[in-house]
Amino acid sequence: MKIGLLLAMQKELEFFADNAQNFDTTIMHQRPFLSGQWGKHDIVATVSGMGKVNAALCAATLIKQHQTDLILNIGISGGLDASLQIGDFVLGRDIVYHDVWCGQGNEYGQVQNMPLYYHSDANLVAKLPQFKQGLLCCGDWFVSQTTELNNIKSKFPQALAVDMESAAIAQTCYMYQIPFLCIRQISDTPGAEHHQEQYETFWQHAPQNSIKALSEILEAI
Repeated sequence: MKIGLLLAMQKELEFFADNAQNFDTTIMHQRPFLSGQWGKHDIVATVSGMGKVNAALCAATLIKQHQTDLILNIGISGGLDASLQIGDFVLGRDIVYHDVWCGQGNEYGQVQNMPLYYHSDANLVAKLPQFKQGLLCCGDWFVSQTTELNNIKSKFPQALAVDMESAAIAQTCYMYQIPFLCIRQISDTPGAEHHQEQYETFWQHAPQNSIKALSEILEAI
């Protein structure tokens, strides 16, 4: 299996290079794509950058130009559920846009002629019971206020976390009929006291934690 790996941080890509074997680098769309081996898997890794357009473009490049069989997205999210702590990982079993409205005849969050919810590959999800699983909400909006969090929860009360890329990657994979798996590390709790301090402190260990989670996932699948 050849895996397309979409990462959130440049530091994660550097850690990938430190752990991968026989890798080389190509530049596409002003981004480096690192190809190499990690254990039994051939992997092409890149950093998508923030937002839905960046994420969709990178996913499509991995699928079309690098002929990947699976897209694995590891990134960060703001926590929307009181059960989550900073540094916890959430596996996006289900994924939805929180900032899409296409008018009458569509549900809130649904791109017209597309499903409302996208899903990580069920067979892969079943192999990763150690991670909390649930709904991720995605939109081009850095959620930092309690009012914003509450607005998302009012529409998707079961949501666990919010990010800026996951649904765009999931939709791209859906359109190309490529299996997809998304896991997100909780970076902060929007609206919480000392929210900015949470976010800044999180980055001290985030890349190492993501690579550790990646190792678990690659071993399991």
